[in-house]
Amino acid sequence: MAPSDPSFDEIISKIQAATDITAVTKTLAPYLNNLNDPVFAAQSNGQADPLDALDPATHSFAYLYFLVHRCKASHGFDHALLAKVWAFVTTCDGEQVRLASHKAMSFAEALVKVATETRQPIIAIKPLAVFIQRLQASPGQLTMIHPLLAKTCLLAQSVKDILPILDNDISDVKPQQTHINYKDFLLYHYYGGMIYAFLKKFERAVEFFKLAVSAPAEVASAIQIEAHKKYVLSSLLQYGRVLPLPKYIASAVQRTIKVQCVAYADFATAYEKKSNSAIKTELEKAKPTFVRDKNFGLAKQCMEALHRRNIQDLTRTYLTLSIENITSLIGLGSEPDGARRVEGFIVRMIESGAIFATISHEHAGGMVSFLDDPNQHNNTITMDMINTQIQKATAITAKLSAMDQAISSMPAFFNKQGSHGPEQSGYPMDESDYSMHMGYDNYVDEESFL
Repeated sequence: MAPSDPSFDEIISKIQAATDITAVTKTLAPYLNNLNDPVFAAQSNGQADPLDALDPATHSFAYLYFLVHRCKASHGFDHALLAKVWAFVTTCDGEQVRLASHKAMSFAEALVKVATETRQPIIAIKPLAVFIQRLQASPGQLTMIHPLLAKTCLLAQSVKDILPILDNDISDVKPQQTHINYKDFLLYHYYGGMIYAFLKKFERAVEFFKLAVSAPAEVASAIQIEAHKKYVLSSLLQYGRVLPLPKYIASAVQRTIKVQCVAYADFATAYEKKSNSAIKTELEKAKPTFVRDKNFGLAKQCMEALHRRNIQDLTRTYLTLSIENITSLIGLGSEPDGARRVEGFIVRMIESGAIFATISHEHAGGMVSFLDDPNQHNNTITMDMINTQIQKATAITAKLSAMDQAISSMPAFFNKQGSHGPEQSGYPMDESDYSMHMGYDNYVDEESFL
């Protein structure tokens, strides 16, 4: 500490005197902001730790300042530091912490940095997930920490703690209060879509990628283009076709997609024809592009999804078919293990409720009998579900309209510097922003990932 700096005891006394949010805002915040960094490493003459002299729940604002410095200075986790981090994130006063949103982000970044440097990124995940929920003014509020947490989960390949946050749709985008920017919004939905895609929750993945692609833009962001590539493949996996993007998508984004996503458009066109040979040809043609984009694993999953979809189509035409006939009809007749694979598809589809059928092995090779759906969907429960979905869709539309206006006012929304080619914005993502392919090539089951 410099001779002109206040003493440890003076600082602690000043902090403890700020007993309400008004005092924190008007007195304590300016006071702490004017202190030099070495002050936050100071201890009392008796070598007392300032974090031990403060209550993380009562003195959250000041506690955060000291904790940021402690995490930045740390070269590894010890039990004492982890205990203080956990005490803070589980008890801190969200109203106080929101007054120091940039410090909150610095704390999150320092925590992730220490965890990553020690090759234990998973250690930062649970504290950050809890901290976000303390920091949010409402469950659907986007914070600066959201994309950092999602990226850390991708790096650690551990998503259990972020799923409750992802499952709460973002409905509160207030850059003036949270200091989020345009890139925060794009990256959070891009990373979130990647997590859902890995978990094979493709309906949610499509929604997240769509939010990134359709965000207001004067020029297209590299993040939006990468999100669109995964949007196409996730849409094929979930629906068998590419769902139309919203009509309000920025024209600059549409133009860039047409130029930079040709391989994806051609693959989708072939896929929608449901021709096994045509899709194989297009997949082989597009393989270098998919491999470069780290999307080849998703594209390969599209092939298996096509076989399942073709089996579903057969249930509308036939009552009974041999497994051998099904294998031939869906284009796997020439493969040596085609019948075995098809039987596996059918068993899993029956178990998941995708089709209703029975398999009999009384005949050589096995026979499949397709059954009607026992649920006729003509009861009051079904009608109530439909009405609920309609009301939800109406509410979401209103929220999206409000979010578009908020996103358009975000810092750096109009930034055009750093463009990479035609129609790309000032967000030339680092490779680490979008190259984490989450093991798409490995067909890992959800249970092994959680």
